[in-house]
Amino acid sequence: MRETDTFQTNTISLSICVPAYNEEKTLREAVEDLLRHLSPRLRAIEVIIVNDGSSDRTSQAADKLGSEKPGVIKVIHHGKNRGLGASYRSALTAAEGDYFTWFPADHEDSAESFLKYLPHLEENTVITCHHRGMDPRTELRKTVSYVYTWLINAVTGLRLKYYNGLAVYPRRFLESVPGFSGGVLFQAELLLRANRAGYRIVEVHVPLGKRLQGKSKILAMNSFFYLLRDFCRLIKISYSSGENI
Repeated sequence: MRETDTFQTNTISLSICVPAYNEEKTLREAVEDLLRHLSPRLRAIEVIIVNDGSSDRTSQAADKLGSEKPGVIKVIHHGKNRGLGASYRSALTAAEGDYFTWFPADHEDSAESFLKYLPHLEENTVITCHHRGMDPRTELRKTVSYVYTWLINAVTGLRLKYYNGLAVYPRRFLESVPGFSGGVLFQAELLLRANRAGYRIVEVHVPLGKRLQGKSKILAMNSFFYLLRDFCRLIKISYSSGENI
């Protein structure tokens, strides 16, 4: 394995989407966590905050962060809530880094986790993660996550431990995808597409933090329609011989 610090400093530029929906209380600490852990180790970093139609003061908090570090922090505003996948796609259109990932504004994850990703990065590699044995969520949430993962593995033929983690992709791969889901299943779709395109997928084992403010929006009722729609899309991709779906 290469010497990590030299590799990080000399070669990597990373764009990070920070989707934020009513996260005024945790947005700043999430962004500062990213900058603290990654800026010293990367050639370049850009944080792209996507205010996804928030009704609290997330918009103002995002603009203030952007004004404090122009060129490092970019801000995109959605007029209405469009979801995680749509925020990811919006940030991708503004990204300039060689690699692209996302980080939750609720700060449930720690930016320190990315330090385990960096030594594995290659042009033909996607890095993602799982939290087995390091997951503080309720037993119900862990059971839902396990069933969700089992279903996706059954449909796609992949054998991953988790599909909603912080995956890092070469940006050129993401820009080559003809279009992908705007819902929560966009992550499973991208991992499937990467596998079919011949990319190596590496899962690293990192702890999941505990959300300190608010509650998760991943299981919001209006998400289930999109989940069903995107699951059907995933099945179609899995059994299709082409990539233009």
